[in-house]
Amino acid sequence: MEILLGLFCGLRKGEILGLKFSDLDMEKKTVTIRRQIASDPLIKKGSGSKIDNYGLIERDPKTPNSFRILRVPAIIIEELEKRRRLVESNKVVYAGQYDDKDYISCQKNGKLHSLSALNSALTGICSKNGLPHITVHGLRHMYATILIEMGVPLIKISALLGHGSVHTTFEYYCDVMDENENILAFMNQAFVPVERRAV
Repeated sequence: MEILLGLFCGLRKGEILGLKFSDLDMEKKTVTIRRQIASDPLIKKGSGSKIDNYGLIERDPKTPNSFRILRVPAIIIEELEKRRRLVESNKVVYAGQYDDKDYISCQKNGKLHSLSALNSALTGICSKNGLPHITVHGLRHMYATILIEMGVPLIKISALLGHGSVHTTFEYYCDVMDENENILAFMNQAFVPVERRAV
């Protein structure tokens, strides 16, 4: 489900981790981006400015434009319903030990995943299936690239990604807009089925 949110909604890793079931409108099939999960450096008392450890903190999205409401494809709605059932089951199993903060993407006990957990899981999936290495942020870039190739106006892509300005979007993707042929060639070479079966 986290992969789908990156690939089909263009969410940042922190935005995926920060999503709560209360952010979903299943009737309208939308998700509201209200927060992100970020690293919180913990400094041990008396150590000056030496960072002792990193915790996780809920904070506002990256830019004011990152507060947004996105339509969610049907496949993600289905996966979200499955996730809701899994979370409800985990609440029963862990009972009073479940840390219920309403997060969609969390450990079995309700606690947040680490910031590296999604990329680690994605690396494992890619390796297991013989796919090129990709990160959650790479899924976001794929989402934007697909929209560019479909001819979606840059101002709309910028709004969907929650960029601070259209200029930011242009800086990231101007090369993509000029190199559609190279992208198509890469996709055709990198994502060839290992085996074709008659259907």
